[in-house]
Amino acid sequence: MRRWWGTTILTALIVGTGGCDVILADESAPLFTPEAGVCHAAASDERSPEAYTPIPCSSKHETETFLVGRFGGADAAASAPPAAGTEGSGRVYESCDAEADFFLGGEWRESRLAMRVLIPSTARWEAGERWYRCDLLEMHAVDRWFPNPRANSLSGALTGDSPLRLSCFTEPEETSDGLVNLPPASCVGPHTTEFVGIWRAGPDVEKVTDEIVDAGCLSTIASHVGLSERTLGRRFEPLALAPEGEPEWQAGTLSVWCFLHSTDRVLNASVKGAGRTVLAAAR
Repeated sequence: MRRWWGTTILTALIVGTGGCDVILADESAPLFTPEAGVCHAAASDERSPEAYTPIPCSSKHETETFLVGRFGGADAAASAPPAAGTEGSGRVYESCDAEADFFLGGEWRESRLAMRVLIPSTARWEAGERWYRCDLLEMHAVDRWFPNPRANSLSGALTGDSPLRLSCFTEPEETSDGLVNLPPASCVGPHTTEFVGIWRAGPDVEKVTDEIVDAGCLSTIASHVGLSERTLGRRFEPLALAPEGEPEWQAGTLSVWCFLHSTDRVLNASVKGAGRTVLAAAR
């Protein structure tokens, strides 16, 4: 589920975290390691041999494992799996992140895909397991953030004009419980809301506030339109969706989806790169 954060931000699915290559001390031990290139019927926490039931990706599934790696160096030598927010969890998340874009053929954050990372439980870690597993999930929509079952692999799914990419939407509708409906629309037809890109908080941002995110998304909107922030002004209202609790937040990197919202007129074409034509149309 996603909610407004303050007046402008929605929260998203919380995905699991994990923690690069090392040879285990006893390679003859019958230790469990998950597989890459397989799928799973449900987005459950399958971290033990007993619960692990992979299926072909041609079967209906919610989760696809696109990479399985191994911890290395000091991370592998640790007495316990890395906790959320540690450098170890950040390193493994970055490994999955980089491979996800290569696997998909595009930036997964600019789509209705979610990524999660699973690592061994404390008990399995103590038994010697040092794997980490990277999964992708297709979600129903930005306002319906739960798995959408599919029956084919996501490999190359973001190449070309993919329907998974975030694009344009109709008027946002806030419900009585604070949730937001954001129905998709064609960018070449009537719409009021348009995805403009991702704003990432720099390492110097110690506390994220509505004001900081608002300014970040305004800058992203200006870049999308092709005008300076000063020239564009506040012709569009910035909206943001933030995946609260996502591992990269805990690893020190905040990524926010930014949208522009036209409050005074319906848009009939994308304003990407529109430049000064946006100013004329707004008069």
